[in-house]
Amino acid sequence: MAIHKLLPLSALIVLTACSGNSEPTNNKNNTAYIHEIISPTGDVLGSVSLKDLGMGGTSVMISVSGISEGQHAMHFHEVGKCEGPDFKSSGGHYNPDGRAHGKKVADGPHVGDMMNINVGADQKGEFMIVNERVSIHGDHDLPALFDADGTALILHEKADDYESQPSGAAGARIGCALIKP
Repeated sequence: MAIHKLLPLSALIVLTACSGNSEPTNNKNNTAYIHEIISPTGDVLGSVSLKDLGMGGTSVMISVSGISEGQHAMHFHEVGKCEGPDFKSSGGHYNPDGRAHGKKVADGPHVGDMMNINVGADQKGEFMIVNERVSIHGDHDLPALFDADGTALILHEKADDYESQPSGAAGARIGCALIKP
């Protein structure tokens, strides 16, 4: 009988210890990494916020202004450099698996391929997507955005058609965010 009276107290102690009121010991997955998006002339166009979702990939939240109305491609590129005027320093799409570009092709998409962002008539756009093919730190057998040379988030002048090789016929690079820790 005495054991039955102790079980509810034990359960209460365990529940209190697991109630979530303390800080996690490993908070790298709870950290949002925020990076500025710049134009080829160095003006700030907005920001990208990245949050590690563990095995689910990475949450990517974009907020931009001062960009022409319409749809614009956005991709992670392979090198963490944002040198103007054309941002070619960021290399091609981040593609460590050697896949084809686009979600409409059999061997696609690249790790860095994402959906288009829609910018309104007010030249502003906000967008949130989960990229399930990449992680911030290289956890869960997913390629890392924070690799040895970093990566870059590139905004393009036009929409991605999700099938043209190697980059979706998205046009010039109009915005860049340096993705490094």
